[in-house]
Amino acid sequence: MNTNDIGHAYEGLLRVAADLTSASLDQQERADTDWTLCHVALSDRLLADAAREVLAGRPPLVDNLPAMEPSAISSLIRSTTHEERVDLVRRNGAEFVDLLARTPEKDEDTPVRLRVFGRDGQHVTDGEMTWGELVRLRAESHLPGHAARLAGFLAAAQNREQRG
Repeated sequence: MNTNDIGHAYEGLLRVAADLTSASLDQQERADTDWTLCHVALSDRLLADAAREVLAGRPPLVDNLPAMEPSAISSLIRSTTHEERVDLVRRNGAEFVDLLARTPEKDEDTPVRLRVFGRDGQHVTDGEMTWGELVRLRAESHLPGHAARLAGFLAAAQNREQRG
């Protein structure tokens, strides 16, 4: 599979996440940043497992509960620093992208069953899409959306610092 778009999406997210390391975020911005990085790192693990299933010729089930479950995210936040969370996103994302690079283009049509949970850990919906659609959604919407929100936090922190 072509990994250019998803690679660029991770680069953008990681760039802004690294820039937030020394930013003076307010309490809500810091909490949302911590949650976001843990959520992405945990979901990358799930997606890497799904990629392995696709490579093995099996249609995967992607159940995002482990990446949305409040206690799992809280535990990861408590046990890591911001820098460690950024590194976890970097490593887990790189593993996922590497698996995608090894995935033949024909496997983009592999059906993926989805179980989707919200940020509160409550079940939202079940569905299905192709592997290629799921990867495109992550590259074009999911990761850039998180990056944009974090960039907004960075801009707000910089504005507060300039105002003094």
